[in-house]
Amino acid sequence: MIQIQIWADFECPYSYFQTIALCKLKDQYPDKIDVVWRAFELSPVDQNTKPSQTYIDNLESARKELIVAEENLKILTPQFLTYTWLAQECVCYANTQGLSLTLARKLFDAFFLEGLDITHEETVIQIASNIGINPQHLRAAIDDGTLSKHVMQDEQEFRTYGFQGLPAMLIGEKDFSPKSFMPVSGYQTLEEVIRLLPSSALK
Repeated sequence: MIQIQIWADFECPYSYFQTIALCKLKDQYPDKIDVVWRAFELSPVDQNTKPSQTYIDNLESARKELIVAEENLKILTPQFLTYTWLAQECVCYANTQGLSLTLARKLFDAFFLEGLDITHEETVIQIASNIGINPQHLRAAIDDGTLSKHVMQDEQEFRTYGFQGLPAMLIGEKDFSPKSFMPVSGYQTLEEVIRLLPSSALK
């Protein structure tokens, strides 16, 4: 089985697109692909900030990607950017239940399509509950600090691998040494991801 580890952030449109591509890949090859969410915050601040012109320009460029038309994505311009730590913690928790991609997609939809505040605990936990995650268990995991340590470790490993931007992935055989995994930077379409996989992986 092939494992794909993805570092992504919920304010990054290209991370959104990568998540959609991986959801499609997982749907096509459910028994051959294992996806693990890895956390990284682009804007680690604890207060709302107005999107910079650079962010807005990047978002405009992202809207021109083919996947936007294919998926009929009506991407909103965020009114503010803030920390995504809580959302990251919840998706890392969803890894344990095989629901990380599903939850990530729902959180991206909430942020980019609905304009919801995914820093609000009740909002995020409700979204998680809607896909079958036990809200009490999730809240307990948030409160005990375990998930926070997990996010910090993911962010450190992102830097250790030398990644410079999001999304970023490691691709390799599940249960093999991470040193054997191939690092991949930048958004890759579904077709590009498939071409990156070993030729025998999907047979």
